[in-house]
Amino acid sequence: MSDSSNPVMKSMRHLHQRYEEAGKDLNNFMRDQTRGEQPDPSQFLDALKRQSLTHTAMTAQFGLLQKPLKTVLNETK
Repeated sequence: MSDSSNPVMKSMRHLHQRYEEAGKDLNNFMRDQTRGEQPDPSQFLDALKRQSLTHTAMTAQFGLLQKPLKTVLNETK
């Protein structure tokens, strides 16, 4: 099955992109801070929350992806 037609893989790819974007925002915040600028701390917290929530969603989605495989493996024992 192609991952382009698999809705789970599409969802995982989308979540991964969101996770990476939040990571870039965190890196930009820290880069600005090391340059001596005073970035808004709420932006850091927002990016951290987005990254954490996205990670949680990715973990849940991955768990749903594993469940059918675990069922098949348990039934073949």
